Amino acid sequence: MKKILQLALGLLISVSALQAHSDAFKPQFVDTLVAPYLSIQQALAGDDLKAAQVGAQTFLKAMEKAPHEGEAHEEAADLRVPAKTISSASDIKVARTAFLDISRQMMSLIQHVGVTKNTPLFTAFCPMAFDGNGGQWIQADKTVANPYYGSMMLRCGSIKEQIAGEMDHSAHGGTMDHSGHGGKAMQEDHSGHSH
Repeated sequence: MKKILQLALGLLISVSALQAHSDAFKPQFVDTLVAPYLSIQQALAGDDLKAAQVGAQTFLKAMEKAPHEGEAHEEAADLRVPAKTISSASDIKVARTAFLDISRQMMSLIQHVGVTKNTPLFTAFCPMAFDGNGGQWIQADKTVANPYYGSMMLRCGSIKEQIAGEMDHSAHGGTMDHSGHGGKAMQEDHSGHSH
């Protein structure tokens, strides 16, 4: 029954995330959520619940400046609830489930509202997460760092698309890294010399 409720909640969140966001949300506000979100992702990928909790607390602090007019109030709650769950989780599995919810909301915000910074952001997907239902997340590079499995299956999944930032040209000396692994070796391979 619990799994059915989680799945139903996930579907509801997914449907609401597909809708356009309130005009009250601005790219400058979304910027303030990206770094704490990424710190949660990295902490969960590193099996570090304590660091994930700290990231969630920083995320909640940024959410204090969230808009509240009209629909924005409800959308802000959709971001706050999973962050609160992560910040108080006593089990990393609970934090990972809440991270799936916050990831859906953040993907939608970044894709519909945008960000002002040129930091590359990529969506990644693990088809095995959550009993084969799969799970998406955002990360800052193309080397898969799976927050749903951590060290058990750190590289399980694939990068789906870049949703923010310049298209890798500055990060990799003008070359695109399609390998899913660090860009430095690729840069050297394509250019013939190190930059």
